[in-house]
Amino acid sequence: MAQLRQHETELSRLNVGVLLISFGTAVWARRWLEETGSTFPLLLDPPRHVYRLYGLEVGGRQSLTLRVVLQYVRLLLAGRRLRPIQGDPHQLGADFIIDADGILRLAHYSRDPTDRPRVADVMGLLRQLQEERRGPAGGAADAGRGVPRDRA
Repeated sequence: MAQLRQHETELSRLNVGVLLISFGTAVWARRWLEETGSTFPLLLDPPRHVYRLYGLEVGGRQSLTLRVVLQYVRLLLAGRRLRPIQGDPHQLGADFIIDADGILRLAHYSRDPTDRPRVADVMGLLRQLQEERRGPAGGAADAGRGVPRDRA
């Protein structure tokens, strides 16, 4: 999230809104917003209605693989402070881009807690969508149809 926050000015220029959704509690959400300095709106969905609507899975073994442990060790060695687990540690996340016409343009379903799309890829897609909207009539409307979900 911190990496995306570094692009807030460009996100604003591209007329992009970012919405965070969590199943955490209000107390956790306030603490997280204070600790991270995030300015993005945060929607709390404790019953996980949105999670189910978008087909997010609850993981199992993939929540604590060697890859995940190594990523957390790298973060600790880099001086990052890890937050205590809140709620279900096996709930997998996802990242979506929905364009101005309501078309799902990116669906990245996390395979584990550390799996997120590269910010450079997300920003590139957002720039591409902006260019399509500026292009000839019909360019943007046809471009997002049938975009596959990047689930393996």
